[in-house]
Amino acid sequence: APFKLRNMELKNRIVMSPMAQYKAVDGNPTDWHLIHYAERAKGGAGLIYTEMTCVSPEGRITPGCPGLYTPEQETAWTRLADFIHAETTAKFCMQIGHAGRKASTCVPWQGGMDRPLPSGNWEILAPSALRYKPDSVMPKAMTRADMDMVRAQFVAATEMAARVGADMIELHAAHGYLIGSFISPITNRRADDY
Repeated sequence: APFKLRNMELKNRIVMSPMAQYKAVDGNPTDWHLIHYAERAKGGAGLIYTEMTCVSPEGRITPGCPGLYTPEQETAWTRLADFIHAETTAKFCMQIGHAGRKASTCVPWQGGMDRPLPSGNWEILAPSALRYKPDSVMPKAMTRADMDMVRAQFVAATEMAARVGADMIELHAAHGYLIGSFISPITNRRADDY
């Protein structure tokens, strides 16, 4: 049966959940992503979700995570969205997020899930300086300037997703990533307004 969400109407209630692929190169979706998403759209799903697409290089879970922060990424996502819209009746949702204290880890099959990179780690931001796991990289407790920067990254990624042709945008606030870490009293030990 069809389903309507505001002005977006889905031909059916079959939704492909976000599935991390870890196949991006420098944050760019590749032909892997084109085939992964387009095949499911061709298969008849009413709505296709992207995996979490990161708002900055530092917001990636792994080096294999896609992003929405460069013109090249915008071009690659536009190619994918255009194909889905031209060849199928599926709608396309961009899930955007920031990994927070779970960032800078190995691609699962190259070191294990949630394991820090053996080298080349980037600075991790979180509400509080609490490691995700005992062997995780220690995150930096965000300053107000960091919050402003990340908010601007989310705005820019949202605007880019709209230009790409996303029919819907979802803000990822689960799995202990940045937004979820601010919401939880377990991971947010701040004494300020945030």
